Amino acid sequence: MAEKQKSGLEKLIAQSPGMEIWWDASPLVFAHWAKNFVAKQEPAVQEWLRPQVERLYVKDNPPQSLFRGVTTNPVITKAGIDTLPDTWYPWIKEEIARHPNLNAGQITWRTYREFSRLGAELYMPIFEESGYRHGFVSAQVDPRELNDVREIVEQGLGLKALAPNIMLKVPGTQAGVLSIFLLTAMGVPTNATLVFTLPQILAVAEAVKRGKEVGECYGTDYSRWRSVITLMMARFEEREEMAQEAREAGFELTEELMRWSGLAIMKKAYHILREREYPSKLLLASSRVGPGEGRILHVEETAGANLVYTMNQSFIENVLLTYADKDFTQRIDKPVPAEALEKLLALPYFRRGYEENGLELEEFLHHPGTVFTGNQFSKAMNTFEAFVAEQIKG
Repeated sequence: MAEKQKSGLEKLIAQSPGMEIWWDASPLVFAHWAKNFVAKQEPAVQEWLRPQVERLYVKDNPPQSLFRGVTTNPVITKAGIDTLPDTWYPWIKEEIARHPNLNAGQITWRTYREFSRLGAELYMPIFEESGYRHGFVSAQVDPRELNDVREIVEQGLGLKALAPNIMLKVPGTQAGVLSIFLLTAMGVPTNATLVFTLPQILAVAEAVKRGKEVGECYGTDYSRWRSVITLMMARFEEREEMAQEAREAGFELTEELMRWSGLAIMKKAYHILREREYPSKLLLASSRVGPGEGRILHVEETAGANLVYTMNQSFIENVLLTYADKDFTQRIDKPVPAEALEKLLALPYFRRGYEENGLELEEFLHHPGTVFTGNQFSKAMNTFEAFVAEQIKG
């Protein structure tokens, strides 16, 4: 394929043996997004962009798709419903009519389950063709459940029953880590989410390793199992606590320095997981464009890595357009600039997230990244339920 025909994502993968690109949205909205994204470009851009976008998910032959998996959550599902209102608003009303005794929360969860099931169905050919290695669709337990092991496991098992290629998104809190241990022992694939720090990554990795050892002792089948650990980079980088500490230390937390903070944790975690041969694979999420124009540091510094990279619609658009005429070089083994790391290590917020033992298990729930993201996701879930409640009222 000519260089102009090869997309930025394809060039990134060519430099990164083993890297997987996942779609951070419902599979049900892909066609709608693809059509609109291409349509808003100039005709000359459409000519080379359209085939690049079509290769991301090949509807008629899914195993040929560039995408190898999906991450979703209830928030993404609500956005998908709003994208496809002609289909899903009537479906919700019909569900209410079929189950008049269910409340708004129960109807909301049934809607989320159906959205997840249909999404998993679209990726099942990839799951089967790959020998059950790829094609997973991550479905998240209720994002308001961060501290209840019983509820997390119960919800998770209910989601897992929807399809063989469902992977459970479980929070990286103390309760979530224990839940991941239990689910792993049962052979249930998991994706640890709400993870922002190296201590969380290692706690999850240990829980998965030990859970798998227990499961193997009792004959658990791991032929359709995987574990990934999601590092939400920008959701760590952009917290006000770190910016305030920088001001107190006498320097500005610039956009570039913020990006290096997440990348420093990513690079360290990536190498530790590989060197210690943990069975989990690092997954990058919550990436940002910049710093500056025509640059995406988060992507450039991961080139060469064998990891999972999940990208939402806006981020994919930026990667495809920014790297249409640019190549990548392998940079995963390049250290963070010494000057940047020195400044960052002066900040307790960064240092505790960067050091292996910087946080205790019980502190995961109260980390600023967890609090901010958990509140944001919980608010969105409440909005989802409020929408369904209005439909119940008619």
